[in-house]
Amino acid sequence: MPAGIKYDLKGFDVERELCNQKTIYRLAGGSNLVDNDVQNGTFIPHLAPLALDKATNTVKVVKSVKAYADISATALKISKGSLVSVGQHIGTGSKGGTISAIDKSNEAYDELTLAATITGVKEGDVLFEATAAGGTTQKNVAGFLNYARVKVEAGATVTLVGQAFEIQEDKLYLAISDKDKTSLGARFMFV
Repeated sequence: MPAGIKYDLKGFDVERELCNQKTIYRLAGGSNLVDNDVQNGTFIPHLAPLALDKATNTVKVVKSVKAYADISATALKISKGSLVSVGQHIGTGSKGGTISAIDKSNEAYDELTLAATITGVKEGDVLFEATAAGGTTQKNVAGFLNYARVKVEAGATVTLVGQAFEIQEDKLYLAISDKDKTSLGARFMFV
């Protein structure tokens, strides 16, 4: 190696295979990504759940969190990579809470501090972004999944997946709630 030259040989992230790629049916054209709750520069991963507004052809990312461990008072450990932020409400469908702080310092999980305790949340449970602190109504409901990784920025567009089978739920980058699975219907098969 010549003197004085430094090489940056950092590898790049390789995306996991999340479903049977042969079964993916993507829709023609694209939809505008308009989601003010997700910071610019953030990447929306492959097979992220999306809510489409057909009238304006815009999509929002459906935000859910997967519990990394049983809830402890107002602290909820969640899997890394969620797109929730402080001030958002999360819920189970019967109970919920507001996120007052997010600690991302642990390498294995993120920890949400909630304004009130949500009882009964167990490891592996998926909580969705709710419209209010009660956590009964989901804010955005998924109708499609994202085809390819997309950077959130002005003018960003996404390609929608209209069908995919053998989706390996435990490998997904973003959690998908039971309500989202119901709304996605038989066009998507989770294993």
